[in-house]
Amino acid sequence: MVLGYIIFSYDNKYSMYRNLKLNECDKYSDIYTINRIDPEIKIKTKKPISSTYDNFTIVSYQFKAFCEQEGYEGLEFVTLPKSPGFYWLKIHNVIELDRNGHRKGFSGIQFINYNEQCKGYESVIGASPVFLKIKESIPDGFFRSDLCFGGYSAKTPAQLIGIETMKKIKSAGFKGIDASEIKDKYD
Repeated sequence: MVLGYIIFSYDNKYSMYRNLKLNECDKYSDIYTINRIDPEIKIKTKKPISSTYDNFTIVSYQFKAFCEQEGYEGLEFVTLPKSPGFYWLKIHNVIELDRNGHRKGFSGIQFINYNEQCKGYESVIGASPVFLKIKESIPDGFFRSDLCFGGYSAKTPAQLIGIETMKKIKSAGFKGIDASEIKDKYD
């Protein structure tokens, strides 16, 4: 049974961290914990939702307006001062993932190179496919995983949406958003 979707967006060829000075512990953290944007970044894209090379989800004013019209709670749209009409989409609704998975041959999520001083991992990998801890349908709206995936300071949560949300996104005509089904079990 399909429980919802994990969404992906295309690279917009920008990097949020390119002009920022990050400290040594930032490479063991994630974009939500670091919580900094480049105030000088100038994003120009026709895509309603895209991703920087360092995994910041960037949305257009039209996508923001869609989310507000639908009344989706738990979303924060961080203004990008030099990129009028574009925002960093931060999702505060959290869904817990099953760290072990339930499929033959799936080794679960891997945590690589823990740093005691910085209290974090250099990399977190293995979120494909996504397994939810509680096998229930994702409600209408936007959610993020409790874990952030990727390497160094570009670790980001998986972005999860409900079945109804996907229907609404398609009906609204937004292009450039890929999605994979989240199932209650995989063969």
